[in-house]
Amino acid sequence: MVDNSRIVLENGREYFIMDKILDNNKFYVYLTNCSDPTDFCCRKEIEEEEKTYLVGLDNQEEADLALKLFEEKHRND
Repeated sequence: MVDNSRIVLENGREYFIMDKILDNNKFYVYLTNCSDPTDFCCRKEIEEEEKTYLVGLDNQEEADLALKLFEEKHRND
């Protein structure tokens, strides 16, 4: 499990971990750029060889699902 409140992605930018949502045994991790709160992205968490990594989403369908999960969770915030 990723438990840092900040992470540096492959683009070299630092992001805050805003949220993490479990769906069908996959965790989606929602991130906001520390320097630009309008820069929002999502990654999924995978485990390989007992280590946890964040990777990009597989396709547009998975991106749509991740956004739908986030919207449903935060609809009445």
